Amino acid sequence: MPTGNVLNQVRQAFRIPDSIVILASDKFLPPKSVSKQSSPQFSIDNTSNIDDPLSYRSLLNTPVWTNIEFLPGQYETNTPGVFRSFGSSVDGPDRLRYEAVIITVAQAKNIVKTEIQGRNGTVKEYIGLGDYEVTINGIITGTNGKRPNDQIQALQKMLDAPIPIEVASAYLQGFGINYLVVDSYEMGEDEGGYAYQKFSISCLSDIQQELQLSNL
Repeated sequence: MPTGNVLNQVRQAFRIPDSIVILASDKFLPPKSVSKQSSPQFSIDNTSNIDDPLSYRSLLNTPVWTNIEFLPGQYETNTPGVFRSFGSSVDGPDRLRYEAVIITVAQAKNIVKTEIQGRNGTVKEYIGLGDYEVTINGIITGTNGKRPNDQIQALQKMLDAPIPIEVASAYLQGFGINYLVVDSYEMGEDEGGYAYQKFSISCLSDIQQELQLSNL
């Protein structure tokens, strides 16, 4: 039977999409007395669809597939001329990069609903898209059973900053999100969980606005 017909039968029998390449495998070849061309066997090779991990490894030396990093920032306090900063561009307790996170993105539409007397329901007027609502759940882990106090304080400094926070995350950038405004956050304790700290952050997406001044 021609090779092309065998491939089509395998593809139809197992419902294999065209994006998956079918290659011959030596593991299933017939005895040496039978040539490869007369009775070929096949296996599925989909390694090209496997994602690559990031370019660094976690503290446990495991591959990192997704993360989020809050980039360093600075803002002026209520005292003119006095500034506070958060985060660090180098490795250390102030670097706000987390690998053990789960991110949820939600979006609502801005719709004006108008009630009309004598009619059931409402008249909907579409206005536009609202802000993305982003929830970040993660864990900060300490080393050698110690509580990660420095990392917790560094995160809290960022969360209390009254400015939009620039973020680096492949997942969020897929939605076009580069800045977040922290709406609320929570840090709870677990029984026996002294050496780690869970956190949950609720944010809204933000778009940086540029103002152009023109001569009047």
